[in-house]
Amino acid sequence: MKDFFAELLEMLSTCILIVCLSFAAFLLILNFYHYKDITHTEVFEEGSRTQYNEYKRMLSKVDKKMNKVNHNNVNYSTTAKPIYEYYKNCVESLNSGTFAKLDEKNSITAQDIYNSNDDILKNYNNLCIFYIPYNITVIHNNYKLSVPFNSVFKNTEAKRKIVIDNATYLTKSGLGNSSYSFTTEVSRNSIYNKNINEFRLTINNYKLMASILDDVANWYVAEFGGNS
Repeated sequence: MKDFFAELLEMLSTCILIVCLSFAAFLLILNFYHYKDITHTEVFEEGSRTQYNEYKRMLSKVDKKMNKVNHNNVNYSTTAKPIYEYYKNCVESLNSGTFAKLDEKNSITAQDIYNSNDDILKNYNNLCIFYIPYNITVIHNNYKLSVPFNSVFKNTEAKRKIVIDNATYLTKSGLGNSSYSFTTEVSRNSIYNKNINEFRLTINNYKLMASILDDVANWYVAEFGGNS
């Protein structure tokens, strides 16, 4: 009798093990195919490439404006120079981020979109779109710069909120792609189309960031001299 129950328990345990292994294999296969879908590369289409290049041209114009000012002038040592250093730190961070590296690629993935917006939330908010305007207001209050920055700060702050809201939405949307799902042709096309649309939104987000830096550059030239 004991042998019977022992064999029965052994059979039950074997069945349970088989069921568990089968379910694990099912999840693994499901995840593999879903991973292939969300890492699918989309061609860097001409329209997006044009908008991407426009963003780079905007940054180039900002850089020319910022470099028109002689920030090493002894009279500006406590004002123009630190502002320029804030700006250079921002640019160095932008140039080392995911979005800048897309210039070397012919295709984009959902991961590129997620990382580009995650960079905004984790890096550029602190180094660029919040940090620079905020620190100029500190300098303005301490040294009473001749051209008030208050109106510029309000404008850049309004744009910053839009950028952060957009980046937050796009990163959350990217995390949604990582869920387990049964991929059909409809859902697969939905993911691909979403990638294209969200990449366009990401480019617009970076262009708005460049616009914030341009607002700062225009004020910077007006305050410290140069040709905007």
